[in-house]
Amino acid sequence: MLMSNDKSTSGDGKARRPRPPSPAPVAVVPPARPARSPGRSYSYAGVFVMLGLALGGLAWVGLWGLDWRVRRDLDRVGAYQVSFEQIDVAPPRGMGRNAFLAEVRFMSAQPETISLLDRSMPARLSAAFRAHPWVAEVKSVAVGTGGTVRVDLKFREPVLRIADGENGTERLVDPAGILLPRLEGRRDWPELVGETVGPPASPGQPWPSSVVRDGARLSGILATGNSVSRVKSIRRIGTSWVLTTVYGDVTWGRCPGQETAGEPVAAEKLARLLAWLDAPGSNSPPDLLQAR
Repeated sequence: MLMSNDKSTSGDGKARRPRPPSPAPVAVVPPARPARSPGRSYSYAGVFVMLGLALGGLAWVGLWGLDWRVRRDLDRVGAYQVSFEQIDVAPPRGMGRNAFLAEVRFMSAQPETISLLDRSMPARLSAAFRAHPWVAEVKSVAVGTGGTVRVDLKFREPVLRIADGENGTERLVDPAGILLPRLEGRRDWPELVGETVGPPASPGQPWPSSVVRDGARLSGILATGNSVSRVKSIRRIGTSWVLTTVYGDVTWGRCPGQETAGEPVAAEKLARLLAWLDAPGSNSPPDLLQAR
């Protein structure tokens, strides 16, 4: 008996079951690596840079420490020390250099010697000299050849005398109305007449009266024209100032900077006043308030 073609027979005559088809091969995909965070991206170049900066910082600290120790040791043995009295400075009018330096040192509580190796020395000396009432400005503090210390100053200039009724003396102020120390000798500055308000507590402070400050500003203008010695006194009448000169009284007008509309400015008034003082003759005092 014939068997169908779609069936197979075994030797023992039993039917064989068909094999199931083999499964298709599965591709193995390796797991994806997690993305690196940008903040954790390092390179050998960055490491070397950081290492170089660290070594440079350590070297700087070492050199700074060595410099500090050398300066400290030199100060301990007295090297590069200069006496305060050896400072090269021009004193103010009417004072000797030693007396001036003694006052500066006393008022600012400075030590007897100063160190040329002290980096803060110029700033400390500037503050010390500025504390003196004669000093208007410290222009420079410099260390010169041979270990000399040079201080260049600008001093306040007296321009007005004010009678101190309590002590029976005269006090001096600069163009800003700052009270100056007592000064012997020269007395050819104009005198403020009629002021009774007392001076401030100590030199170097502004006079508390506005009349004194305005009079000082006017006297400062007169001083620029070299007319101070020919103006004997000034006084305020109302809002106007009157000058008593060697040739008579002259009405100046308002204080410089406080002129009314149409009033000549201080420079024009000063020019007219000087022209009259230089050639007085029989001419009457000039009208400084007349507009041109």
